[in-house]
Amino acid sequence: MVAACLVRRKQLIDQGIEDPFITRPGGHKSGISTIADSKIVQAIEQASLQQDLNRSLLRITSILQQNLQSKNSQSAIELLLTQPELLNSLRKAHMGSYGVILSLLGCLEQGVKAKKLADRVIDSCDQVTNLREDIFLHRLKYSLTTTMDEAERENFLDKAVKALEKYFFIIAFANYVEDTTDFNQGFSDWLKTRTEIWNQIMFLRKTYGSRLNVFQPISDLSALSKSGSEGRALIAGQNNDVAISGGQILGDEYSDHVVQNRSGIILREGTLLKSDQWLRESHQVVDGVRGAINFRNIPGTKIYALGQPSLQAIDEVVARVRGAHPNSEGILWITLREEPIVYINGAPYCLRRERFSLRNMKDYGGISASRLGVLEERLRDDVISELNSFGGRLLLHTETPDGSVIPVWEEVNSEDVSVLKDVMASRKQLKGGAELRYVRIPITAERPPDFSDLTELIDVAVRNPNVPIVINCQLGRGRSTMTSVILVLIQKWLEAAAKLAIPSAPRMVRSVTATSLVDGTEGHRSDRHSYQTINNLLRVIRKGPTVKNAVDDAIDQCAEVFNLRDTIEESRARAEQASDEKQKRQFAQRGLQNLRRYFELIIFQAYLQSIHPDTLHSFETIESFVKERPVIKTFERELMADGINALKPLERVQVKDGVALPDEVQQVVANRSGTILSASTILKSDFFSNLQKMTLPERIDGSPNFRRVPLSLRRVRSGSSTPDQSEFVAATEDGRWVCGSGMPTLQGLRRALTRVDAGPDGHNVVYWTSLREEPVIYVAGRPHVLRLVDRPLENVEATGVTTEVVERMEEKFKSDVIREVQAGNGRILLHDEVEERPGVFSIIPIWEEVSEDDIMTPRNVFELMVKENYRVDYDRVAITDEQAPLPDALQQLLNRVSSGNDAGDFVFNCQMGRGRTTTGMVTACLIATTANWNKSTDDIASPEENGLDIYDSIDGPSEEEAYLEGEYKTILQLVGVLSHGKVAKRLTDQAIDMMQDVQNLRKAVYDYKLKVDASEKGSAKQRKLLNLGINYLYRYGTLIVFANYLIELREQDGPTASFPDWLREHREIAKLLSRRSLD
Repeated sequence: MVAACLVRRKQLIDQGIEDPFITRPGGHKSGISTIADSKIVQAIEQASLQQDLNRSLLRITSILQQNLQSKNSQSAIELLLTQPELLNSLRKAHMGSYGVILSLLGCLEQGVKAKKLADRVIDSCDQVTNLREDIFLHRLKYSLTTTMDEAERENFLDKAVKALEKYFFIIAFANYVEDTTDFNQGFSDWLKTRTEIWNQIMFLRKTYGSRLNVFQPISDLSALSKSGSEGRALIAGQNNDVAISGGQILGDEYSDHVVQNRSGIILREGTLLKSDQWLRESHQVVDGVRGAINFRNIPGTKIYALGQPSLQAIDEVVARVRGAHPNSEGILWITLREEPIVYINGAPYCLRRERFSLRNMKDYGGISASRLGVLEERLRDDVISELNSFGGRLLLHTETPDGSVIPVWEEVNSEDVSVLKDVMASRKQLKGGAELRYVRIPITAERPPDFSDLTELIDVAVRNPNVPIVINCQLGRGRSTMTSVILVLIQKWLEAAAKLAIPSAPRMVRSVTATSLVDGTEGHRSDRHSYQTINNLLRVIRKGPTVKNAVDDAIDQCAEVFNLRDTIEESRARAEQASDEKQKRQFAQRGLQNLRRYFELIIFQAYLQSIHPDTLHSFETIESFVKERPVIKTFERELMADGINALKPLERVQVKDGVALPDEVQQVVANRSGTILSASTILKSDFFSNLQKMTLPERIDGSPNFRRVPLSLRRVRSGSSTPDQSEFVAATEDGRWVCGSGMPTLQGLRRALTRVDAGPDGHNVVYWTSLREEPVIYVAGRPHVLRLVDRPLENVEATGVTTEVVERMEEKFKSDVIREVQAGNGRILLHDEVEERPGVFSIIPIWEEVSEDDIMTPRNVFELMVKENYRVDYDRVAITDEQAPLPDALQQLLNRVSSGNDAGDFVFNCQMGRGRTTTGMVTACLIATTANWNKSTDDIASPEENGLDIYDSIDGPSEEEAYLEGEYKTILQLVGVLSHGKVAKRLTDQAIDMMQDVQNLRKAVYDYKLKVDASEKGSAKQRKLLNLGINYLYRYGTLIVFANYLIELREQDGPTASFPDWLREHREIAKLLSRRSLD
């Protein structure tokens, strides 16, 4: 209703009608305003503000009195009179002046105006509820119900957060409506361009830490929860107070009063102007500059880095750089600060929150340089306004050596208040005709640069070749060092490309690869740490170890103040040594932040090796490079999920003269140095005990869990059944079949192909599709898979990896194994799995003598079959074990099955021939069944028929029967939103039942549900089982959705969208599938 009023108001004003939400005072009919008129308007505005304030105070008192518990001896009025600071905080909150809202106002072009407008409209639409007051009411109830069950109290907090989010969106929407002329750009698209606003939304939606922080200034209402007779005791385990961190603010009452009553847009209440020079963070550097901590030159480059300098230090740095490069046409200065900075009396000051004075404000995370410039200008104006209010004196804060933050009053002239953009503009023209070029690239502290930052750095470096570059962040450590490394990599990339472009160079024209960027071999340098996540990443990028060496060289080159790799190890060591759990988490988090930076640097270098320098920007962006490789996001999620375990380096075993040799197996595994077969990885046999399901009607030695069933279903009707209630039975008349198998041995593959009449003398054609995501290598005719030595029974997952990447990995895998065979004089270390006793397995090392010809990739094996005249067509679709196929994988399967018109059998295999194989068989059945669908004879249920939901009630069958039929809430809602939901589910269920010899997907979901219900609530075991169960339910739902897509495909006469594109157009489906519930 509020949103509709905002839009209608805009439409009325555009038509020349007066604003319906503003009461205008009468004026002269002539339209000529007088001094008297302006005084009347001012008086009316003041009276209106006072009226709003009085109304707010009355409402606060009323709400408080209604919600105070009866045992409280104080009335609301008495309580507020005795605590004026509490009253002031409650008044600000009731009027919507929450910290996150004030941050939003600073980011909006017309923030204050938008809030006033939103408040007027909200108050006009409050007949049933007042959106702004809902926040206040639920927040108050949370603190006043300390004796209530914690779950019920959390419900109040949830409502308060949601109400605050609504209020946030209404204000942003009001600004959007005011700025928009034709509404061609939607509100969601407008928001997507405002990263800083979206980050504030994420802050509102956070699920970790104290959620009370978003309600500042009433984040701490312990004065209320403690009030009452005998000062009501706090209840253990309930969050009555907010944990405050950061430096303590010292100072007299007047300084506190000034801070609490600041009224600027950016310099607002509760914010400080803190000195931005942290001298205690300064390192001993060669040729340092006073006022510019950590100033240094990156050896062998024209790159300089430093912390935030004073005005005097800026001049000194420019002079030194100019002296070192007198012939340069100019200097490029890049500031990486994301926080608003203002210069006062020649020194930099940054904005901080009073209670978090040692932390950077994250309010403007992701903000663009242009908007940050506007914020800094507003900050400057706020500072000058406050300066004028106090007669030329300004309250600043500085830090003492012991970490305390103290207030300082300083005499300031308004002309001595400036922003960085103006400071640099005044120094643009240098002596000798050179130019100081200034660029702002805001990067969030403690995070890697985002895609736009990296793109801009490439652009700046390409457009400013051979120009000295000065980089500054806050301390001259993290961000400046990270950016220095990036610029070193970019410059080496440009230099390599320039060498390749020289016509006289005696070499073939080729792309700029990692090999051309750095000298070295494919192996790692032994004195440099690596980590499991990093090694996983190196396996899926081209020339991974060489890329890592290039990054490591750049890190070492820029390491005078901050070495990224060493910091990871230092953080891990300090986390392991910390006795306090909070400190341990802090150190681990710091290590993970830097490990993620390292991870991103390797991705960036891999990206650089894939493109050519081009000032016209015709090359692929790094954003599209990453998006086209979803496996990268998989590894990134694993990195953050592993916590401190991700920081454990891969150790190598050093063999020295005079020292007893370590265990031979440990030595070989720890010192592996291949691209894929790297340190701490093993070659594990793909076969293990109990792999074969004994109830299958036939067995093929070497092709575990082989089974063969009809490929498609056909519809049959019984009696007067409606189209959506028809049944499906196996269609055997076309003579086409679908088979499943585990990973076969070389001999097992021959036997399986012969079994389906696709041998050298056979008449059948087989389309064999491997669904393995993990790289596999055949050694002496048996498949082996890569595993981590400390997790030998778990797949090394790479969700989202493409078929091309997996097969390229297998070629590298083959090279690694052959190299190890050569080094071992024909021997290779393998690992096998044996069952010592029921349910207990051991991994044992085995030395095997092989020849180089015995080492093959799966594609090599099938190429051998073709040479031996077996009638087989091989392909691969990479799918992660125990997860639903990604939309792209299902599209690949659709293309694969649709192209196999000459195939008599479609064979699918994964590792065990169980989960992924069964999913592939069901998918093929759905594709084949719908491909044969004849619209004229096979009526597809219409959307109207489909709307009659027979799944609303499960009064008939038992709960177990209902779950085994797949009647989960998520599935039933999915059926309701799909155009042919009932038919799609029925068809999918019949296909699942026909392929259930090894696994029935619906039963698998129910089995996991029972295990989850039987597990201890909240335990790690329950979380793991819940994740697996949800993955299976997601797979089931995805197959139903895919079946619906195939049915719609049969209804289309012309070209249609691919399944991934179709799914993106139906966001409601993706939202339903993402639900994490087994109810």
